Amino acid sequence: MSADSQGNTRALKFALFAATVMIAQQVAGKATRDALFLSNFDVTNLPKVVIAAAIASMVGVLLMSRLLSRISPIRLVPLVFGLSAILFIGEWLLLGYQPRIASIVLYLHMAVFGAILISGFWSIINERFDPHSAKQRVARIAAAAALGGIVGGLLTARVSALMDVRSMLLFLSGMHVVCMLATRAIGTPAHGVLAGSAVRARSAFAVLGRTRYLQWMALLMVLVALMAALLDYALKAEASARYRDSESLVAFFASFYAIAGVAGFGLQTLLGQRILQRFGIGTTLTLLPVAIAVLGTVGTVFTQLWSMVLLRGGHAVFVNSLFRSAFELLYTPLPPHMKRPTKAIIDVASDRLGDLLGSGLLLLMLFISPVLPTAVVAGCAVMVALSILYVIIRLNQGYIEQLARSLRSGAVNLQEGDVIDATTQHILAKSTANSEREFMLSRLANLHNLQDSSEHGVDVSLQFANAVDDLRSNDPERIYRALGSSAMEIRLVPYIIPLLANDETANAVRTELRWLVPRIIGQLTDAMLDPDIPLRARQRLPGVLEASHNPRAISALQLGMMDPCFNVRYHCARALARMCSRNHSINVPRQLVYPAIRSELANRTQAAHPPDHSLELTDEPLTRPAGRQIDPGVEHVFTLLALVLDPDAVYLAMQAMFSDDENLRGTALEYLENVLPADLYNDLQAHLGDGHEGRFGQRSLSDIVRELKSLVHLPHLAE
Repeated sequence: MSADSQGNTRALKFALFAATVMIAQQVAGKATRDALFLSNFDVTNLPKVVIAAAIASMVGVLLMSRLLSRISPIRLVPLVFGLSAILFIGEWLLLGYQPRIASIVLYLHMAVFGAILISGFWSIINERFDPHSAKQRVARIAAAAALGGIVGGLLTARVSALMDVRSMLLFLSGMHVVCMLATRAIGTPAHGVLAGSAVRARSAFAVLGRTRYLQWMALLMVLVALMAALLDYALKAEASARYRDSESLVAFFASFYAIAGVAGFGLQTLLGQRILQRFGIGTTLTLLPVAIAVLGTVGTVFTQLWSMVLLRGGHAVFVNSLFRSAFELLYTPLPPHMKRPTKAIIDVASDRLGDLLGSGLLLLMLFISPVLPTAVVAGCAVMVALSILYVIIRLNQGYIEQLARSLRSGAVNLQEGDVIDATTQHILAKSTANSEREFMLSRLANLHNLQDSSEHGVDVSLQFANAVDDLRSNDPERIYRALGSSAMEIRLVPYIIPLLANDETANAVRTELRWLVPRIIGQLTDAMLDPDIPLRARQRLPGVLEASHNPRAISALQLGMMDPCFNVRYHCARALARMCSRNHSINVPRQLVYPAIRSELANRTQAAHPPDHSLELTDEPLTRPAGRQIDPGVEHVFTLLALVLDPDAVYLAMQAMFSDDENLRGTALEYLENVLPADLYNDLQAHLGDGHEGRFGQRSLSDIVRELKSLVHLPHLAE
């Protein structure tokens, strides 16, 4: 292991530990803060201290931003942790003499330092690890932070049973000392901070002012924070009416935060990525306001502590899991010069503005009715939730438009492996490479040029004839000129398709055909199945057809899977598999796939129709085991299986079948035996060359797949 790799591993360990302790301390601090305040003040005073805390927090964020422009995070953040630890000791001393003042100071302390320390910690992480290695490490650190929320709640409940509230302040101080040492041990950044960040920060409000999409994002965060302020008041009003002493309040809030942390962690781990992949960003975001609308309606009818726990707990669970993961993806379509200066303002300042508005609304309601019914507060939260639904609808439409615009302009460059949500996958499927974006823009311009030429009497027939000559010239420069000309139209497709056989012009030709594919599916299908068309062109046509999810394109690829030429069959199956991975609603019938597999195995037995030497092997969507030479025919069979079975499980089985581990190969065969008809399994086993004895029926399919996942390394599944 290299020195850099060892340093990164060591830094990751300290980052995981620091994230866990930091969030655990925050949860413990919030429980102690709430208990101290409610035991010294009436709940009607809560909006006042929240307003003061929000203002102080925004000042702290601005100060921290200014300091970070001059001092690196790895130097500044540990110092801030140390300062916070000292403040806890000061509050411990003050609590013995002035408990009311100490409770206010603690509330302000937690509000200010909680936001800036978490933001500062992630600044350390972003600068410590390079973008390539950060992807998986940040996910692990975020999981450690979620675990810290659970640990904090459980630890606080245990510690509060052994010591009084005042002693909890010393405990909190010690935890921040640990955070100070752990964050400092993460080490110096692997690369420097971008120059000019301070200038970008000063222009953040100007960027917000001229970008409607960012304004909708900021409004969403304001409304979510406003709703949280209302729900927080409703819960604490009922809790303070039920529990009178500070120790009971600490135990209650510790249990509440622990349970909410466990629920949020479980929801995100089990369903987070699946919901995003299946339903997209907009639907995932709407789960929060829908849940609050339903639970809030229940709370207005049954206004008791249990209903407020469900209401506030539902908010905490969804905000810290599904909502947060989906909201972070809203930054995807933004280029760096827009995202970097505005993210802190949207994430922190908008949240604090929501606190101010929520607390101001509560003060207004308390002024009108000093004995404010909790049901009224819950009803207001429901109204805010309905407003959030409207904002999400507008924001989702803005996301689609912004992402499409950024992809076309090349301001944002995404790879399919980096996309985890259905919304982005749908947009990305339309334009997946910079060259295609350039062609898409040029085609739009050419359509206008062609219309202008007709209006001004230019001889379109002459343009068409010149384009034909250029396409048939075998001169790459002339071919590129024709592809980019305003004369490009459907009538030229018969002259364009054969050019796919030319390696030098294939990419440009493929892009041009993908632009036209919705209107030329029939021509593409005929050419793909025509043995007189060059084979290199035929085997590249499935990659053109997959640009459209039109049922006719899907049918064409299914027809191509039965073509006499193996190269065509191979690429048609691959194209269909890629389409299915992007759009889970595509259904390839088993009655089509299983006969294709039987035919493939029969061809291998008879050594008929072997792959042509020009077959272009591809690593997507199934990746070959490293260092292994797999017969393309066998690989093709697994691709066909992935069309009708769980593709991840099929991928696992193929990896396992060609490993050196005999037990692992046996497990793969056991999986295939469970999911395939007996005759098809026997035929396939004969070609895989393994004498494994069948174990059908001895273990469940889920147990077999679980074992494969535990034994086979799957990078794309690990993410």
